[in-house]
Amino acid sequence: MATSTLILITLLPFICQALVSQLVDPVFRLTNLSDRYLTNNKHLFKAYKSQPMIVTFRFANVKSALLQINKHTIPLHATDTIVNITEYLKDGDCNTFSIQDIQPIDYNKINDTSIVAYVPYPILTRGTPESVGMSPALLKKVEELIESEINCDSNPRSRKCFPGAALIIVKNGKIVFDKAYGYARRVMDGGKLLDHFQRVELKTLFDMASNTKMFATLFSLMKLHSEGRLDYLAPLSKYIPKYKGKDRKGRSRDDVTVFDILTHTAGYQPVYEFYNDKFECHSKNKKDTENCLCEVVDFERDRGGRPVYSDLDYILAGLLVEHIASQELQDYARLCFYAPLKLDRTTFKPLKHGFGKEDIAATEVIGNTRNNTIYFKGIRTYVLQGEVDDPTSYHSLEETSGHAGLFSTVHDMAVLAQVLLNRGGYGDLKFWNKDTQDLFVKPYDLDLTFGVGWRRQGNEDLGWHFGKYGSNEAIGHTGWTGTVTVIDPKHDLSVILLTNKKHSDFGEGKFEGDSFETGKYGSVVQLVYESFLNAHCFHLCARFTFRFFIGVLGFCCLLYTSPSPRDRQKSRMPSSACKKKKKKKK
Repeated sequence: MATSTLILITLLPFICQALVSQLVDPVFRLTNLSDRYLTNNKHLFKAYKSQPMIVTFRFANVKSALLQINKHTIPLHATDTIVNITEYLKDGDCNTFSIQDIQPIDYNKINDTSIVAYVPYPILTRGTPESVGMSPALLKKVEELIESEINCDSNPRSRKCFPGAALIIVKNGKIVFDKAYGYARRVMDGGKLLDHFQRVELKTLFDMASNTKMFATLFSLMKLHSEGRLDYLAPLSKYIPKYKGKDRKGRSRDDVTVFDILTHTAGYQPVYEFYNDKFECHSKNKKDTENCLCEVVDFERDRGGRPVYSDLDYILAGLLVEHIASQELQDYARLCFYAPLKLDRTTFKPLKHGFGKEDIAATEVIGNTRNNTIYFKGIRTYVLQGEVDDPTSYHSLEETSGHAGLFSTVHDMAVLAQVLLNRGGYGDLKFWNKDTQDLFVKPYDLDLTFGVGWRRQGNEDLGWHFGKYGSNEAIGHTGWTGTVTVIDPKHDLSVILLTNKKHSDFGEGKFEGDSFETGKYGSVVQLVYESFLNAHCFHLCARFTFRFFIGVLGFCCLLYTSPSPRDRQKSRMPSSACKKKKKKKK
């Protein structure tokens, strides 16, 4: 080993060793050599054959080198700052990248010799279902299901049918299906039907409800963690100093960690009505609500154990982002994610950011009153459209909270989902590294359906969310207003279904929209999976049947053309001309 290393250091070409991953600015240095370059100098990145990919290089004291992409070798020179590698790509995560044989310009500056490579992430493109192995005929069943529930009555103006939805499906980096259905608003203030229903369009904004937890709050925390600004095992009080002391049963806030709140194991109850003056800790602004939560609100149980879903955890998580970043959650998410990604229709407080009610799907028909069965001071009684439906976010957190308040569209959400499928980036933008994402989606030991924030297809308990065929890598979330996200790395798939199912009548303790299969999510998601899993099975069966048929046909031909046993015996007998009579020995 010592001899081979000495040879590598003494003689050119040199072999470099460094980590390569997309947009980590991987640095190849001559001072970090390896004589095991076949194993130490190959690294994976994600790409698609149908999508152009340009790698950008920055050289320091480099005369030439060799770039290897998927066993294809490309000579590099100091002038080659941009290299098109599109023709060498494979679909998926299994593309390999390495740089070898770095030759310096000045041997006296070996320590300064390096190559920095910028490898972009894939972006979304358009494609057909057939191009990614999905069956258009099976996808048609998705449309038929949603349309049948939107048009469930012979009366096209019926309020008893499902209100509206928008669906987008992305597979292998391609948008293969996107369509809007039904109505964004059917009812005027007071409950009467509108003369003309407002239709859902693909550009319609939906109240994302608890998907805010993932695509605003958790996105922000994953980025802060990747930058080293957040230790998710640290006490929450490290970042929010006022979060301290004990509750009335002696349970200490000082012991609660960031991990506890993100996994819903801090011990809080599911909700706390800060906006309701009948509650002890009553507040109508964000500052007072923060003080209440950090100093007054009691725990419901001891920390740890199995997760119990709580909005309070993610209200705290939103405050955590704001304390670390020193800016509002809505500003941090916009500046770090939505603006760079050009997601112009993803925002908090849409009515205050240039959108009108005609751009947004309505939610509840009579405010938060549940058909006048709930009352508190200041409760909204009009059709909610463009205001966050969640009363805690609206009344007590100024519509910007870590648990609810984000509005978005199916196309914008598809981009955010692709960031996750890309393991942390999109195009030339990198938000976090793969290790950070792996940490946050890792299943929680006591409940495999929870990651660090993300819901997971950890067992069959979430079939209503991920369908029957979601892989054990699938993550996502749901939102009370009618939104569901599914991101499945194993199948390179994302499904975004946004609905306004709460824009329906309320009676007997439930909304009409909750009774439809579209509003229960799982059936739609399952049909999407079946569109490519069944198609794949069909192709396998067809291939097997064809090969079996060819095999049987060949066997029959062999039997038909082969001589019979009698014929084979005759063929072995000598002809009469060749027979010789044996003389009898006397």
